[in-house]
Amino acid sequence: MQILWLCFLSTYKDEWAALTVLLLQLWIYISVFRSRTKICLLTEELFKISNMLRAFTIQKKKMLKIYISMYCLFVAFMTVFFEVTLFSTGLITREQHKLQNSKLVPAHLKEHSAVILNYSYTFITFVGNGVFAALPGYYCFVCYCMKQFLLHFKLKSEVLTARQDYQRILEIYKEMNETMIMMDNFLTLPIFISVFIILAGLFWYGYSFAFPPNVSYEAEIFVSMGFLQYFVLLLITLTPAAAANQAAAMAREIVLSLPAWFPNQYSIIKLHVRRKFMHKTALTFWKIYRIDKSLLISAIRSLISYGILVGTLGSIQNSNNEN
Repeated sequence: MQILWLCFLSTYKDEWAALTVLLLQLWIYISVFRSRTKICLLTEELFKISNMLRAFTIQKKKMLKIYISMYCLFVAFMTVFFEVTLFSTGLITREQHKLQNSKLVPAHLKEHSAVILNYSYTFITFVGNGVFAALPGYYCFVCYCMKQFLLHFKLKSEVLTARQDYQRILEIYKEMNETMIMMDNFLTLPIFISVFIILAGLFWYGYSFAFPPNVSYEAEIFVSMGFLQYFVLLLITLTPAAAANQAAAMAREIVLSLPAWFPNQYSIIKLHVRRKFMHKTALTFWKIYRIDKSLLISAIRSLISYGILVGTLGSIQNSNNEN
């Protein structure tokens, strides 16, 4: 539908941008769907580690269920909100006006094209808000679980060290390390593209909010809620992953210092650790950039800088056009 719309109105940049984002979102969906077996395997590994560590108490499980339910309600509310406000802000009316005035569309097809346009925007809104938000939510969930496991590993290792059971410590850490590597192997690229789309959405909504055109009050609410949604998606993607990486670094330090706690098996443990766990395991963006807390600040700072730059260039261009 979006491709047909571009054929009719190929001079408009918004349609090309919407098509690009939609194709990236569909690619993410296809990639995740093809990795459904790995997702099931990852869930089983998390359940296995949970049984090994006993990290989740009944209270923590209830809180986790509440967080998941709140996020699902948030996504459902935002999807319905955008569907409703999309037609009430006049955006669809403006696009239909462009369609009616386009010389590329035959007169007898304009009525049918208007119907296709309505379905197209409805589909894009559903994919962009409902389906797309599922991956950041799932990534937040697995990162939160890994962070809890890695933090609880410190307490578990102290108990096992007192029992002189270093083999159990290495076994638990091996399971967590391999699970984290598996997570990063098949989620790193979809998450990288997801964050790219989220930053693009934040930039568009933020720019529209900072430099608003002559629009209605409903359109301003639409832009504000869109900025809020993408900001929440950015937070739940980067913050848990950065916390999991920080906890993974702490767990690795515990394992590296393990030989000193067992003098009688010092050489055996040190050799095993050097062979298996010298590589630093972390969640990354496309195996290029390690996710940490400073990344969130850097992303927001870059958005503000580019927003000011684009706004300044736009003001200069408008001044030149008036002259």
